[in-house]
This record gives sequence, C-alpha cells and structure tokens, in this order.
Amino acid sequence: MCERGWNVAMRVGSQTLRIRGCLLGVTIASLSGCWSSAPPGRVTTSGQVTVAGSPLPDGQITFESVEDGLDCGASRIDHKERFSMFLKPGVYRVGIESVEGGVSPAGLGAVEPAKLRVAKRYADPRASGLEYTIDASNRRLTIDIPK
Repeated sequence: MCERGWNVAMRVGSQTLRIRGCLLGVTIASLSGCWSSAPPGRVTTSGQVTVAGSPLPDGQITFESVEDGLDCGASRIDHKERFSMFLKPGVYRVGIESVEGGVSPAGLGAVEPAKLRVAKRYADPRASGLEYTIDASNRRLTIDIPK
C-alpha cells in the first residue's frame, strides 16, 4: 500500500514531512499486540539508528520494498535508538525522520520552531540512498546516517 496509499503531510518549519498511509496500518497492528512473534512469511527486523555515530533519541523509520513498493513496514525509533518490526524477506529502501522541538518547556501554548535532526532527503526511502537486504540471517541492522 505504500505506493498507492494515501499520504499525510505535516509542516515542520519550512519543511514538509510525508507519512505514508501504510504506516497507519503497521502502527495499529504493533500497538494492538496482534503478534508476539513474527507472522508467517515475515521475520522480526530490528536495529539501532545513529547520526554520525551519535544517538538519534527518537523518530520514525520506514522500510519500502524495492521489488514492488507495496510491501512496507514502519516503526518508532525509541530513546535508545532502537526499532523493531515484521518484514517479508527482500530488499528494502529505508527512510528515517526525526524532529526536535515544537513544544516549549515554558508551558502550554508556547511553541518553539521545530527542526529536523536528520537531513530531509533521509525521510523519503527513494531518495535516502539507504538500502538493506532483510532475510532470516540478516535481520539485525545498525544504521548510521552521516551528519
């Protein structure tokens, strides 16, 4: 559904981030606790994300199939730079988004400008240049994004 799914755009400063429709389904499935282990035909894919060797404190990671663009997966990157999801074995393009700011510690109603923690091009799996093969023997990834 990534290729033909709907997109949601969100303004962050002068940047527009796109969240693909497939993320909604993946997020709902992961939050509902549908599976405690990988469903048939998929492998548990997990890993860590850093920027120039430094921790990426949070964000979103998206995997989009190179073969057809339809098979996809998404996960939140947690405060330990980690992510986890279920994917069919195959080759995937990867997109990563992380935004800092937006709500001020000064209190409700106070907003400070949001800024991207990673370059905008990494948000789009087709433009990021990040590509990984996922299979039963290669399902734990360490992804380091250049500054």
